[in-house]
Parts: sequence; structure tokens; C-alpha cells
Amino acid sequence: MALRPSMREVLRGLVAEGQVDAEVEARARTALEVRQRTMNASPWFVKALSGLGAWMSAGFLMSFFACVGLWDEEGVLLVLGVVLCGASVYLRRELEGPFMEQLGLSTCLAGAGSILFAVAEWANNDVTVALTAVGLGALMLAYFPDVVLYFLATLGICLSLGFLAEKALSGMGVDLCVVLGSAALCGLLIFEPRLRKGALGDRVGPMAFALACAVPGWLLFRNLVGMQDGFHYLFRGDFLPPVALTVPLALIALWTGWQVLREQGLDKDRGVWLPAVLALVLLTGMTLSTPGLLVAGLMLTLGFHRRSRVMLGLAVAFLLTFGSFYYYDLRLTLLAKALALVGSGLVLLGVRQFFQRRAPAVLAEAR
Repeated sequence: MALRPSMREVLRGLVAEGQVDAEVEARARTALEVRQRTMNASPWFVKALSGLGAWMSAGFLMSFFACVGLWDEEGVLLVLGVVLCGASVYLRRELEGPFMEQLGLSTCLAGAGSILFAVAEWANNDVTVALTAVGLGALMLAYFPDVVLYFLATLGICLSLGFLAEKALSGMGVDLCVVLGSAALCGLLIFEPRLRKGALGDRVGPMAFALACAVPGWLLFRNLVGMQDGFHYLFRGDFLPPVALTVPLALIALWTGWQVLREQGLDKDRGVWLPAVLALVLLTGMTLSTPGLLVAGLMLTLGFHRRSRVMLGLAVAFLLTFGSFYYYDLRLTLLAKALALVGSGLVLLGVRQFFQRRAPAVLAEAR
């Protein structure tokens, strides 16, 4: 079984073992529906469309500011941005309803955009704007209770930190962000149940998805720069050798896989963890020049472990993307690519064997 057991599978297993009566599934479904309606839960695509609508609304509001001439008044625009952000926090925390949620989100984004534009015009310094964006993102994470904004704020913080790291350390700063971001992504999802009970609460999921977009984004930037082949029209920087990036990512993947096996109670089964380790070593050896494949595989593992279809979709998309970069890399010979195809087939067979061995432990996990 590829994913963790669903609620229906758990209930059917309990009924088959005689732990509960046959009517428990209907009662459980009723309780879950009531809880979902009480918490106003929405599917992920509805939240994505809400975020897109908020961006469009904020853009229209900022275009109105431009039409009335506020772009030329940095002080007024800064004060207006602060007022909009404060009003959006009040709307979101004190009032309820879909309209108020969308109004608060779009107002917050318009206020943040006004503040950043005013700071950019006043300071005329990209570093100052990036530092301001990090501060705004941290404040929104702390005080604005909205899942969509948690994602947007974390993504903005990641992009700003990546820009600051590039300014300070050139390409090596981007590589450092990739390693630290991958470690943070794994930590958030591995310890998700514990972190949700702490101060982060509902922020854990959106922060993890933001990192799942930022880390491959940094790697795509790295690959696109490498495709220029000396014609540095857009960017000039010194990245670490691919091996220096692949090895830390492999160690992070090894730690993540071990934590997953421990949580599943399979860490002492040599028939499970030994093929997984060999597969990781083989995959690392084949992708020394394309660390993005390791990150995509890491996201795929975390998506299966936490039963997240959105994470699985992101992982598959980035796996195909980085696989294309690997296949069309002119620095690799056709023989190396053929050996990579053979090796990847062996890795997939090993993963299949892993999930076949994992299947008998599902009912034990559901108890």
C-alpha cells in the first residue's frame, strides 16, 4: 500500500477484528462531516483560487493608488500600507464569513505591497526591501490567522532570504538555502503531529508547502543559470560543485527515511531498510550532477508518508522537470544516461519491494 491507511480502511480493519461494531463507520463519517463544517474546511484548490483572487483584488486596489498619485508620496503610501495591514488583521480575527476572509486577505496583500513599494522608493536598495519583506512575512505569520496567507508569507520569506543569501554569498548562498530549506521541510513534515500541538499550530502545513515550492525553485534557478554555458546574461555567480550539494541532500534523505521507518515500526527489519539504503546510495551516485532529483524523491517520500496528494503532485511535477534537465544535459554521455535508466529501474523495483514489505504492517499501525 503506497499511502497510509484511510479512515475507511482503518474502520473496516477494526470491524473485521471485532474491535468495534459494524455501525461505527456511519457514525464516524457523520462526526467528521460535522467537524469539517464547523471548522469551515475547504479543499486545497478552493484555497488556491482564493489566494489568486486575493492577489487580483490587491492588484486592483494598488492600481487605484497609482491612479490617484500615491506612488509619488512614499510617506503617505507607507502609512496607508500600515493602516491596511492593521485593518486586515482586525477583520480576519474579529469577523467571520467567506466575504470577510477574502476582504481581509486582499486588504492585507495590498497593504504589504504598499509598504514594500514605499520602502523601495524611499531606500532605493534591494537589500532593504528584502529585509522589510522578511519582517512583514514574520508579522503576518504571527498575527494573521489565514491558511492562504501562511503559505504566501512563508514563500515570501523564503524568496527574500534566498535573495539576501545570493547577495551575500553569490551562488553558494542559493546552495545553502537549498540545503537548509530541505532540512526544514523534512523537519516540519516528520514532526508535524508534535509541531501542530505547539506554537506553530495550523501554520505547519502551509509552511511545509511553501518550502516544497521554494526549494525546487532555487534548484530550477541553479539549473537555468547552468544552461547558459558561459553566456551570463541574467546572472553571474559561483555555485558549489553539484557533488557538494548532492551529498548533504542525500544525508538529509537518509535521516528522513530512517525517521519514516521508525514511525512505521520497520527500523529493525533489515529486509526493509537495507534495500532502501542501497537504493538511496544508487540514486545518489546516478544524480550527482542533478541534485533536484534527490529533492523531488524526498518530497515524494514525505507525500506518501503524510498522505498528502498535493505534496505528491508537486513531487511528481518536479521529478519530471528535473528528470528532463538530467536527460538533456549535454555534459553527460549517452552511455551515462543509459546506465542511469537501468539504475533508476532497479531503484523503482527496490521501492516496490519496500512497499510490499510495508503492507502487512498497515493493520498493526491502525490499531
